Amino acid sequence: MAKETALSQGAADACFVIVSHPMGMISPIEIRKKAENLFSEMLKAATEWKPIAKLPPMTPPYPAERFKFKGTAENIQKLFFEKGWSLGLPVIPPTPEAVAKMLKGTSHRPDEVVWIVPPRMGVLTVELVAVHAVMAGCKPEYMPVILATIEAMSEPKYNWRGATTTTGTIGPMVLINGPIVKEVGIAFGTGAAAGGYHPNVSIGYTINLIGDIIGGSKSPEVDKSTFGSPADIIAWVFGENEDANPWESYAIEHGFKPTDNVVTVKNVYPTIDMADHSSSTPEAHMKWWRYVVSPLGRPSCDNPGEYFFILAPEQAYMLAKAGWKKEDFRKTLWRDARAPLSAWSTGTGMCGMAPVPKEFLPVTLDTLIPITRKPEDIEVVVAGGPGKHSQFFTPGHGRAVSKLIDKWK
Repeated sequence: MAKETALSQGAADACFVIVSHPMGMISPIEIRKKAENLFSEMLKAATEWKPIAKLPPMTPPYPAERFKFKGTAENIQKLFFEKGWSLGLPVIPPTPEAVAKMLKGTSHRPDEVVWIVPPRMGVLTVELVAVHAVMAGCKPEYMPVILATIEAMSEPKYNWRGATTTTGTIGPMVLINGPIVKEVGIAFGTGAAAGGYHPNVSIGYTINLIGDIIGGSKSPEVDKSTFGSPADIIAWVFGENEDANPWESYAIEHGFKPTDNVVTVKNVYPTIDMADHSSSTPEAHMKWWRYVVSPLGRPSCDNPGEYFFILAPEQAYMLAKAGWKKEDFRKTLWRDARAPLSAWSTGTGMCGMAPVPKEFLPVTLDTLIPITRKPEDIEVVVAGGPGKHSQFFTPGHGRAVSKLIDKWK
């Protein structure tokens, strides 16, 4: 990953002394021994190393390269996988005709550069967005959603580089609000984040094709995810169930108008299901959340970011019927879902990596640490269909970013 990063920043060659894994969960004595064993190599590198490699030739990003291929459907899938142009799922060949048809879904010029995608720093044009949308099976009317998603992911505070190269099991979450949800058929009710819904699945596949092919982050070379998840292949894509939401939608709460079409992206860990079938009062229901949610899962203190709580409509209705608002949910959860500092093995920092934030000081080993730095980082979204299963996404790298969806013209 270090070599790929150096190359992406314009360094054809770089000097490295490799320290073997692991560095975490070993004693200071073992760490010192590793350093001592490498000292002679470090000294030689510092005094004798000289760059010898050259940067590879650059090709213009537009127009995308065309080539001719003759073979069976199986041959095409084999070619794309071996070239690194797919993630293992079948793709639709992006013929010039199919790409031209996909580009009719947007008024943006095909040569427009929309993102320099980390970590490889691949140049992504609108044409290449259309190429990958074709490969994933999208329809032209999905292009505005995809382009807005890419625009949001390109924001530095989203931190795609961190999310896509980490050892953590992180993938993109894409939340969609506004009339466009129904206009293009994005699922927001029963099974909204599951299969069987063409826009959700094909848009999700497009996003990860772009991130991993243009961005060059695939396991095991650059994406260092210890285990990974299906969200590394198909991103979480779903609409908010605004019909069943007893409160303001996420988009309206964040300053957008009801008529606005909005996409929100966040790097997240896989959801955890909260199945409360018995509570009939908010107080009883929040006890379930208190014990399901733990700061130990992904401490807010070493990784500030938003927790996204996806409430099932029935559970949201039960809270709202009792007079609760989103703010009541946030404050109660922030007050109750805590763990003592002693739960962390070092007792001096979160995950043994970062110090306790100054806003919680002074602390003792008995100090209770909340799941987020402040209640406002608990985001509440209503999505899904009937049932008593709510979800929450633990935050990965970076912050949530929202963008207006630019309609076709």
